[in-house]
Amino acid sequence: MIIDFQNVSYSIPNGQQIYKNLTLKIFKGDCFGILGKNGSGKSTLIEMIMGMRKLEQGKILVFNEDPTSSTRVNKNKVFIVTHDMLIPSHISVKDMFEFYKYFYPNYSHEMEKELLKLFEIDKNKKFGALSTGQKIKAMLCAAFSSQTDLYLFDEVTAVLDPKSRRNFFKFLTLFKQKHSCSILLATNIAEDLTNSVEKVIFIYDDHRINIWPVN
Repeated sequence: MIIDFQNVSYSIPNGQQIYKNLTLKIFKGDCFGILGKNGSGKSTLIEMIMGMRKLEQGKILVFNEDPTSSTRVNKNKVFIVTHDMLIPSHISVKDMFEFYKYFYPNYSHEMEKELLKLFEIDKNKKFGALSTGQKIKAMLCAAFSSQTDLYLFDEVTAVLDPKSRRNFFKFLTLFKQKHSCSILLATNIAEDLTNSVEKVIFIYDDHRINIWPVN
């Protein structure tokens, strides 16, 4: 099992409860979409998986480890790309790749080169010179090149231009066919999930969830 939510309850700092007694299991090779309106709790769900939220009740295990633990050994089995990632403006794309090459043992130089061409990114540019969409595309290059076990994509497609969105989903489909990884893709665009995931975690306005297969 990759992710295991065990009767998880969580309330945001102002006291509003977002999730109550949530049970959710993600297995190796699962590809899930997370769909809901803005503010429904999609990012919160991913942040709990990353250990960034203090639970009110229950337990979350990621690769059988508490994601909030500073001693966990499987941190390099997870790669997250979010719409609001902050990369210092003076850092070049190439420098960012060098960091991930150190952190992820299966990093592929060949895949990096392929993705840079696909997304039309100049790795010598500084992040401060990139648009929001270009920053996301640079992060996607790093993510797939890292060839890790669990991918968390949080609202990344909304800032991509139509060509880049098509390229992302086309590459995602091919990538998951060749790599035994698990994927969670959070979005509020239902069309993003067509032909790209096997199941959808739908978050209702009252934060209840339901899981639907995608035909």
